[in-house]
Amino acid sequence: MKTIKYFIAAIGIGLLTNSCANDLNTLPESDISGEQLNDDQSKPEKILGGIYLDLRSNGAGGTTLHSDFGIMAIKAGADLMSNDVIQAKNQHLGMFYNYDATNASNSASEIVWTTFYARIFVINKLLDDLKNDNSSKNRAIKGQLLALRAYSYFYLVRFYANDYKGHQSEPGVPLVLTSSNPNQGLPRSTVSEVYTQIAKDIEESIVLLDSFARPSRAQIDQRTAKAIASEIFLQTGDYAKAGKYAEESKQGVALMTENEYTSTGFSTINNPEVIWGFHNTISTMSIGNYYASFFSMFDNTNEGYAGAAQIYKLIDKRLYEAIPETDYRKKVFNGSQGAKYTFNGKTKNYPAYVSWKFKDPSLFEGDYIYIRASSLYYVQAEALARQGRETEAKQVLFEIASKRDKAYTLSSKTGSELINEIILQKRIELWGEGYAWFDMKRLNTPLERVYTGTNHTFGRFNLTPDKFRFQIPNKEINNNPQIKQNE
Repeated sequence: MKTIKYFIAAIGIGLLTNSCANDLNTLPESDISGEQLNDDQSKPEKILGGIYLDLRSNGAGGTTLHSDFGIMAIKAGADLMSNDVIQAKNQHLGMFYNYDATNASNSASEIVWTTFYARIFVINKLLDDLKNDNSSKNRAIKGQLLALRAYSYFYLVRFYANDYKGHQSEPGVPLVLTSSNPNQGLPRSTVSEVYTQIAKDIEESIVLLDSFARPSRAQIDQRTAKAIASEIFLQTGDYAKAGKYAEESKQGVALMTENEYTSTGFSTINNPEVIWGFHNTISTMSIGNYYASFFSMFDNTNEGYAGAAQIYKLIDKRLYEAIPETDYRKKVFNGSQGAKYTFNGKTKNYPAYVSWKFKDPSLFEGDYIYIRASSLYYVQAEALARQGRETEAKQVLFEIASKRDKAYTLSSKTGSELINEIILQKRIELWGEGYAWFDMKRLNTPLERVYTGTNHTFGRFNLTPDKFRFQIPNKEINNNPQIKQNE
């Protein structure tokens, strides 16, 4: 797999070389070897810090585009492919919204592929060099690396393959698991094989992270690994494990208050719900470009692409109308009429259905939130419902829905109607946070943007879920004779 082995590896190592990670108290370094590790016992921790930093940096996907800024770019892009998130103009992340991103020649396909495979290559190299070191410190590093590899493959297989259920024997993605790979490249493993490895990695990481106390929420600890595991097992239909890990991960974590949810709670890692995120600073934001950032793209109140260039992000009209008036989450969206909105002393005119959920009072230095505890309530509720444990599922749903809407009452729904209610509540809660499209693909929900009164813009069309699969980028196809392209 020449592209993965050479092209992607060069990008990954290059980013590590030029990075810094003050929040982790680590300094990312370049390539590693067993001899170097013996010389510098802090080097594994430094390189791990570099991986975390790369996953939030401009250029993580191997391009200079402002749509290329790591995990948050990919989460944002995925949500723009759903029914729920709309982009006003066809610029930057618009390639996701209009589904150009799925084409092999589109830069988005390369960005997603490279963001994760570049990190996988570095992860494998470090795992290989640490395999005989069982010190407590390196045990925790191994746990984080395995969780990051599981997380990376979980994204890759959902983008480049069909959904797990009913497609287990179909082509997934190449499984690169060591730093020594054949020059002729690796073929695509099946969807089932990829998920088997993902499950193995994430469950091993949970064991290894048992006693790890992270210094920062930017690092993966056991709680984070369990959150990732809950989503993985929900995807594969292992609802007992999905519910178990969701409950264990969210246990003891407070939910956001109304003020936190409706003000600037989504721009700070000190949000009480944050399971995993990244604390941005002036130094971390200087890597790449201020404008190549999530808040530049999604904060409609700022001076970035969303606010100043009016590449607004809007909520789908149907979803907005489904939010009860008593639900304070409705306050973070404009209604059916244009409106004025004042933030940081500046008043602007906004169109109908615009979002102001993501507000960053700084100059695009807002923290990145990858996983919130809220998401785990919906994983657990759905997992319980699908096991026939509907009374418990309704109670879990009530615990969060009543927090957001004081008028909410315990659900009386059963069967598929209860599942639909859980998914609707999840769409409302996690709008713009990177969940909606993956759930559409998992639940076989079509894209339906053409309807009476639609407020969708240049991506106004309908698609069946079989069109949700990305093609593998041309660079990989051209350099790996073992890999076969998606139609």
